[in-house]
Amino acid sequence: MKDAVPIRRIWADVRKILRPVGKELARGGLTLAAAQELMADIPLRVLEDLYALVARDPAARSSPVYAYESYFSFHALLAHRVAHELHRFAVAPTQDHGILVAARRIAESAKQESGVEIHPAAVIGSRAVIDHGYGTVIGEQVRIGNDCYLLQNVVLGSRSIRSDPAQWAGRRHPRIGDRVEIAGNVSVFGPVTIGDDCRIESGARVTTDVPAGSRVRVVSVLQVTSAGVRSVEHAADPAH
Repeated sequence: MKDAVPIRRIWADVRKILRPVGKELARGGLTLAAAQELMADIPLRVLEDLYALVARDPAARSSPVYAYESYFSFHALLAHRVAHELHRFAVAPTQDHGILVAARRIAESAKQESGVEIHPAAVIGSRAVIDHGYGTVIGEQVRIGNDCYLLQNVVLGSRSIRSDPAQWAGRRHPRIGDRVEIAGNVSVFGPVTIGDDCRIESGARVTTDVPAGSRVRVVSVLQVTSAGVRSVEHAADPAH
């Protein structure tokens, strides 16, 4: 790496994320100083995410500083790290939901800025990469393992709308193993499990478990190319 992002820079951004929700934190009985103490592990985890992004994305120009200063999708992940720690702290029922509100507001602000929506309760493992990211949605009960790579418009969500509270029990969202790559425009719906070392290729819609080491690709889509009065119809290349 030809440059580096200092820990103090990440700490400054963590404080910047927390500052706008200070009133909500106080309402939940947590001062800004106490909230910062909860974030003790965040800067090093963020650095791991950053170096993973730079190592795996050629467009990052082998520059952590360049990626840190310009990738909104990376900052959506940084904001999630902060929001998730607040959410973990606030899971015990309390009379006032101020801390949960603070976590959700951080997530909503990141969504507005980056187009990446991550529920504060979602668990994302170490060295995660969300590349491009716009339109990606990660639901409340999602669990993502270590060293995973997600592209844009990836939806990890529920299989159906459950409007009756009696239907809310049980797992609704996917679990993703370690070292899984999910390409653009992929949807994984329901309480399914994607095993370790899987590759889900562009356009796939997954609603059943996928064994470890599998490759999921769409092979039934036809592409039509028209040249004058002649049309050529062929299957989309399954290798891309």
